[in-house]
Amino acid sequence: MLPTFNRQKRQDSGGKLIFGDNILCSQFLRDYADLEILRNIRPEDIEDVSERYVLLYSSQRDSDTVKKVNISRYLSAEEDENPLELPLYIVSLVEHKTKVEYNVCIQIFRYIFCIWDDYERQMEKTHPGISARRDFRYPPILPIVYYEGTDRWTAPMDLADRILCKELLGDYLPHLTYQVVRLHDYSNEELLSRGDEISLAMLVNKIRCPEDVEIFTQLPKEKMDGILQDTPTYLLEIMAKLARALFYNMDIPEDKTEEAVAKIKERRMGKLFEGITFDYQAEMRKMREATEAAQREIEAAQRKSEAAQQEIEAAQRKSEAAQQDMEAANKKIELAEEMEAEAQKKNAEAEKVREEASQKVKILSHIARMAFCHHTASEIKFSLIQEFGLTEEEAEEEYRRVVE
Repeated sequence: MLPTFNRQKRQDSGGKLIFGDNILCSQFLRDYADLEILRNIRPEDIEDVSERYVLLYSSQRDSDTVKKVNISRYLSAEEDENPLELPLYIVSLVEHKTKVEYNVCIQIFRYIFCIWDDYERQMEKTHPGISARRDFRYPPILPIVYYEGTDRWTAPMDLADRILCKELLGDYLPHLTYQVVRLHDYSNEELLSRGDEISLAMLVNKIRCPEDVEIFTQLPKEKMDGILQDTPTYLLEIMAKLARALFYNMDIPEDKTEEAVAKIKERRMGKLFEGITFDYQAEMRKMREATEAAQREIEAAQRKSEAAQQEIEAAQRKSEAAQQDMEAANKKIELAEEMEAEAQKKNAEAEKVREEASQKVKILSHIARMAFCHHTASEIKFSLIQEFGLTEEEAEEEYRRVVE
């Protein structure tokens, strides 16, 4: 069977590992955040405050990251309009998504309000009444959606687009936009050209199927190994954990997993998948054979349908002849009507055959596509129930028939 890729586990593990580390996070903000002041950000400028804000907002969103980025050293004197000497930092809010979520604007808005409300409370504790001052300001928040899915990001980019009859409010309409960093917008070569650890982490995160592994193995091994030559040991361990999570979700045996992970610690990233093989060619051949068999069934049903149509046309001609001879013989009329009814019945049967054949090929194609994309059996059966209105027993039967 094909390796199983558990996307939810990848989201939980990959997001925490990548954005939880300040070196990787600083590289991400420098390379991918669309903000000039972050171009020279260093790891020591970053403080992870995820535990404070993520849990304050929701205990279920533990793959999201909130970073406090100190920007005071990057602001010139002319830009510093801070008479109250408020702390100068940008809050980087990273939402980690593996599929399109259309209400992400509201999620981000809730996050931002939560962070600002907490900031105001903290400032009031140390400086009572400061939030009522004319010069009081809240820290800027940069919302980023890190999207690992392969589909195009189609969720609204502006909070205003989630408001009914928004044109009625005019200038009073609230706006909030966010940046989407879509992993699959970057080619492997482009990621590798960045030459830092975050590029390797994102290359690993792009792997969704055995074909992706094959593409990964074609990348320049010397260049990947070179990136890790000066990487701190603790960061190698993070990269190893990221790879271990990938292998775990691919159902790779533990001994093979540890052999592969050891190569990262040895700074041999280019040989990460050396010795790892996937027997997916046989599975794909079975799928193709099943599709070809379904096509043959369709063709046979089409031939039956054509034959039935010819019978219908012949019956219709007889009916017309019988109708012309109506005055001569009522008996012939009744016979013609019976023939016409029979023709309609055959037409209905033919239509039913066509519909059943079409439904079968749709179901088979659907199963083949989902299996090709490495969905689990339960996911495929659940999809059959949702997409085609099958019962659980019918979904089980269709899936079993294809697999066998």
